[in-house]
Amino acid sequence: MTVASAPQRTTALLRTRPAVLRAAVPQPAATVRLVCFPHSGGGPAGYHRWAAALAPDIEVWPVTLPGRAGRAREPLAREWGPLVEEAAAAVLEEVPGPVALFGHSLGAALAFEVARAMTRAGEPPAHLLVSARTAPQQPRFRLELPAGNAELLDVVDRAYAGVPAAVRDSAELRDHFTPILRADLELSNSYAFRPGPALPCPITALGGETDATVSAADLAGWGDHTRARFEAHLFPGGHFYLEEAPAPVLDTVWRSVVRPA
Repeated sequence: MTVASAPQRTTALLRTRPAVLRAAVPQPAATVRLVCFPHSGGGPAGYHRWAAALAPDIEVWPVTLPGRAGRAREPLAREWGPLVEEAAAAVLEEVPGPVALFGHSLGAALAFEVARAMTRAGEPPAHLLVSARTAPQQPRFRLELPAGNAELLDVVDRAYAGVPAAVRDSAELRDHFTPILRADLELSNSYAFRPGPALPCPITALGGETDATVSAADLAGWGDHTRARFEAHLFPGGHFYLEEAPAPVLDTVWRSVVRPA
């Protein structure tokens, strides 16, 4: 994956770009804005639940990827370059600084590449938080994707325990959700790291103690990508540990970006 050039601040781009992100709940007194990138199959709704917990110090800005929520009519993302450029441009144009980035699983890789693009543009994020994703330079778990939709949901559930019960129970939801999930997993599998300068901002890596797809050593490798401070934190739970017990996770996020050591 390559990002051809740094995002440019242009009025034309602002007029034509879709609603990539917006504040979940405006927090005028916030000292930092946290831009949140979703996991495969995910949308902005999950991060809306963070807004109250992190207020008033942090204003949460969930990212909406193509093909879901308010961008449901757009084609699903198939390539990294355009997706990164669009997201980085949206952050640089629309989010008042200072800005921290958070991403879970697929979203962690996207947040990392957006941080690199912002740095190339001369406006690096204040902090990068990556969750449940192996460091990009290390071999990582890739899920084999079966052709059938029911089989895909089965293998995702076995690997990540990440298929909502509501999707399982509704044919309509399955038909809507599965193409999004498949496209995102294909995008995740296609990610190819290209070496580059370490980021100037701190990085915090987070993961679940029983996540079979991302180990503590996989998370530790993120330390190679910062010239500043690095921390890694493990929490009880699996790949979606942050949904199992969100309070300690959100406390760590808050302390990382508001009151860094």
